[in-house]
Amino acid sequence: MNKSALRVLRMVAKWQAKGAVESYDKDAQHEFARKVADDSIVLLKNEHHELPLDKQSSLAVIGELAARPRYQGGGSSHVNAHQVVTPLAAMPQTATYAQGYGLASDAVDDELTAAAVNLARQSQQVVYFMGYPEEMESEGFDKTTIDLPGNQVDLLNQLVQVNHHVTVALQNGSVVAMPWADQANAIVETYLAGEAVGEATWDILTGKVNPSGKLSETFPLRLADNPTYPTFNSEQNEENYHEGLFVGYRYYDSKQLPVRFPFGHGLSYTTFSYHDLKVTDNDDQVQVEFQLTNTGDMPGREVAQIYVGNRVSKVEKPTKELRDFVKVSLEPGQSKTICRTLERRAFAWYNPAEKRWEADNGRYEIYVGSSVEDIRLQQSLDYELGQDPLQKVTAETYVVDIVNHQSPKIKSALEQTGLGRQLTAILQSDSAQIFENIPLRSLVMADIDPQVVQKFIELANI
Repeated sequence: MNKSALRVLRMVAKWQAKGAVESYDKDAQHEFARKVADDSIVLLKNEHHELPLDKQSSLAVIGELAARPRYQGGGSSHVNAHQVVTPLAAMPQTATYAQGYGLASDAVDDELTAAAVNLARQSQQVVYFMGYPEEMESEGFDKTTIDLPGNQVDLLNQLVQVNHHVTVALQNGSVVAMPWADQANAIVETYLAGEAVGEATWDILTGKVNPSGKLSETFPLRLADNPTYPTFNSEQNEENYHEGLFVGYRYYDSKQLPVRFPFGHGLSYTTFSYHDLKVTDNDDQVQVEFQLTNTGDMPGREVAQIYVGNRVSKVEKPTKELRDFVKVSLEPGQSKTICRTLERRAFAWYNPAEKRWEADNGRYEIYVGSSVEDIRLQQSLDYELGQDPLQKVTAETYVVDIVNHQSPKIKSALEQTGLGRQLTAILQSDSAQIFENIPLRSLVMADIDPQVVQKFIELANI
C-alpha cells in the first residue's frame, strides 16, 4: 500500500502545475458545448411535421430524465461539469412538467403514471424524455439488453392513447431497440449531449436550430439481429470476433437486413436534392463531383456521404464502405457544387498474408447519399491503379489468375517452361471454363507434366 501511494505522490510532484493556473472563460466553453450538441443531435423521425413544436400550443414535458438528464458517460469518463442545464430548467416557460416514472427502478409507479397521463390528456403536445439510467450503461460490465426500462415503455403506451402529438427525446450512450417507434410522431436522439443538454435539446425541438446530426451506428430492430449475437460472451476466458470486416453497417447493408434506423441517417426540417454526379479517374485519385440543393424553405446543413463498393477484389468485401463525407450549409433554394477527392487508399484492402495494403484494377461503384441506405446518386468506375499485385504463386493458385496477369515475370515463366502454350490450347477447348477455375496442381488432369508446373512456380516466384 505504501509503495503504491508513494508512486502516486511522485507523479503528483513531477507533474504539478508550475505557477498560476491559466484561466479560461467557462461560460464561453459552455456555449461551445451547446453548439457541439446542437450539431450532433439526430432527428430520427418526424412524421406529419410534428417538429418543430408549435409555440402556440400547450406543452407537456414528461420524464424524470428531463430533471436528471444523462449528459456524460459512466465510470472513469465522469467529469466535473461547470454548469449543467437540464431540459427541465431550459423548457419553455409555458410548458408543464410531470415526472412520469422513476429512474431508480423499472417498476411502474401508478401515482406518477396517472399524473403524467392526465397532463398529457390536457395538453396539445407532449415531449417525453426516455433513455437508459446510468446504472444500465458504464464501464466494467456488459449490457444484457438494448430495451428501455419497462416503466418508461409502459408510460409511452399510455401517453399515445390520450395524445396524438408525442415526441420522444432519447438520452442514451448506445443503440436502443424501439418496438414502440411507430407510436411516436417524432423521435430525437440526443445521446449524451454534455452539460448544455437542456438548451441544445430545446434548440432542436423548437426549431431554433435545424438538426443536422447523423447516426454513426446502426439501430437494429432487435438485439438478435446483431452479427455478434450468436457468439458474444459464449466463452468464459476469451471473446472471439467472428464477423471480420462485417461490423456494424457493413453487416446490415451487405446482408440487406431491415433495421430501425441505418448508419448515416438523420433528418432535417428542410429537404435536400442530389444531382449531376461526375466521377473522374485522375491516376491515383478519383474526383467525385455533384450538386447539392436545399429544396426546402429553411436554412439547413446536410452531411453528404460518399461510399465505395469494391466489385473486383477476390476477398470478402462489404457491399459498400464509407470513404468520405462533408457537412454543407445551404440557404433555401441554394445549390453548391461539392467536389471531393478519393485517394488510392479509399479503394484499398489490407492483405494480412503480404502485410500490405493493396488496390486492384477493375470495377468499383461510387455511391453518394444521405445515409448508407438513402443513396441518391450512383456511378460505376473502371479504375486502373497500375499493375495488379500477384500473390506468391503456389500449386493452389488458380489458372485464371495466371492467364489474366500481365506481369513480365509471369509471362517469362510461362514462355520458358512452355506452360503458356499448353494453357492456351486447353483454354480454347470446350472445357475452357472448367480449366480456368482449377488450381495449378490439378493441371495433371489435362496431361500437363507436374514437373513443368513446378518449374513454372519456381520461376514465377524468383
